[in-house]
Amino acid sequence: MMTGFSHIHSSFRYLVLFFLIAAVVDAFMAISSGSEYSKRSKLFALGTLVLTHIQALVGLVLYFMGSRGAFQALMNDAGAVMGNSTMRFFSVEHALMMIVAVTLITMGYSKSKKAEGIKKYKTIRVFYTIALIIIFIMIPWPFMKDFGTWF
Repeated sequence: MMTGFSHIHSSFRYLVLFFLIAAVVDAFMAISSGSEYSKRSKLFALGTLVLTHIQALVGLVLYFMGSRGAFQALMNDAGAVMGNSTMRFFSVEHALMMIVAVTLITMGYSKSKKAEGIKKYKTIRVFYTIALIIIFIMIPWPFMKDFGTWF
């Protein structure tokens, strides 16, 4: 079962990235053209919010119940985890920064709902772009030493 969750979490990242990039690009383009907030823009922003929350939920299941034992290893011997760069990445860095990114997306969407006009796009642009940078940095890409797979 955890293998399935791991595959879902690894492949689902592409859908999350697609919506996040689409929302950021849409915000930048709308600001430069002075467009009004559209249904498409709301779809990208809301889709990003929903997908990142689903991804975070699957990630938390893996973190607390997964076969890698990231949480258990951290609780049992934090010193050993912090000394091993791969375990530290999954136990601390990846988990913490992804929660920060999901929080930024949630805050950005919430603040954009309250904003009017072009400020909706500006809010999405700031919060979602910062989250996108964090996510890109913290994904365990296959080309990184000792990390994940493409799917």
